[in-house]
Amino acid sequence: MDYQYVLLNPHGRIAPREFWIGVLIIFCGNILSGLVPLLGGLVWLGLIWVGICVYGKRLHDAGRSAWLHVIPWGISLATSLISGIILGGAILAAILAGENVNLFGLFAAGGLVSGLAGLSTLVWIGYTLWVGFMDGQAGANAYGPAPIRIIDVTPAADD
Repeated sequence: MDYQYVLLNPHGRIAPREFWIGVLIIFCGNILSGLVPLLGGLVWLGLIWVGICVYGKRLHDAGRSAWLHVIPWGISLATSLISGIILGGAILAAILAGENVNLFGLFAAGGLVSGLAGLSTLVWIGYTLWVGFMDGQAGANAYGPAPIRIIDVTPAADD
């Protein structure tokens, strides 16, 4: 497997096996980027490009545009924006309330923000499963020749 092609080149097609290896690399990279505060943020930005390449080529294999990858990103950004507004409003309300802080309101805002984060996570999980398990087009398509698919040809044991 050509890791440079799979992880860094947005053109062409990849089979499901290469996609899942790419997703595993992205997942591990995201975990590791969270461990190193400043440098991790730069690594995370690089992983965005890797995700575009990996998901885009898998979408290409099914004859779909890589622009579909914008949808889960848009949902994530929208839920983050809404979460920030809710959390900011709850904090502002607590500050302006002075001594009469409504703890229930703060907990409710926190729960809503957690729910939105969960929604974003579910969207990404569903999208990843859809892209990973979709059927690729047989033969060449507008995005290039079909990727080589590894098939298990182990003979069945005779009883």
